[in-house]
Amino acid sequence: MSTLLWSLAKENPWPGLALACLNLVVALSLVGLSLLLGVTISLLAGLHAFAGGRSWIAPKALQRGSRAL
Repeated sequence: MSTLLWSLAKENPWPGLALACLNLVVALSLVGLSLLLGVTISLLAGLHAFAGGRSWIAPKALQRGSRAL
């Protein structure tokens, strides 16, 4: 089977080149998305630390384990 694929690739290399280019585009997109997500998470963590560790989800009195209730 690999001999058949090799002979087809020698006759027409364009499908293989197109697939390699598509793989490169997908890989670069995933790397970019990963970097964007990492920067977003770090910015949110920095803002959270800058705000004094206050929760944006619930007030301190409503958080689990609070004795304020």
